Amino acid sequence: MVPSPNISAPLGFPDLKLSVPYADVLRYAQFRLLMQAKGELKSFCDQHELPYTSIVGLKNNSLKREEPRLLQRLLRSLAVATELIRIPPTSVTPRFLFPNLEALTTFKAQLKCFDSGTPTLPDSEPDASESPAP
Repeated sequence: MVPSPNISAPLGFPDLKLSVPYADVLRYAQFRLLMQAKGELKSFCDQHELPYTSIVGLKNNSLKREEPRLLQRLLRSLAVATELIRIPPTSVTPRFLFPNLEALTTFKAQLKCFDSGTPTLPDSEPDASESPAP
């Protein structure tokens, strides 16, 4: 008998150290949306089959309620793999679980860069050979 490709792997207990709160993921997504060139958001939404109006609301923080599933779909479109978990199970707001420590570390480093307000760009670092003349 050939296993069905539709059968998913068994769910293990999640490593809670790989999870982040909704607020952090929302902030990250907003920064990533703000990075889009002016006028590109509509085509991005069309390409990834995301609801444009809701994504604009998410970007502008004007949604009336939390939208964890929309946020997860957006993250997947941005090549950020996560799963939604509710810890504790009675919580209203889910957490986002990263597949491994490397993905979580990358996420946190990018979020820290966004939060600093002054990300260091590769071509903006001072070159040691270009020291000012005395």
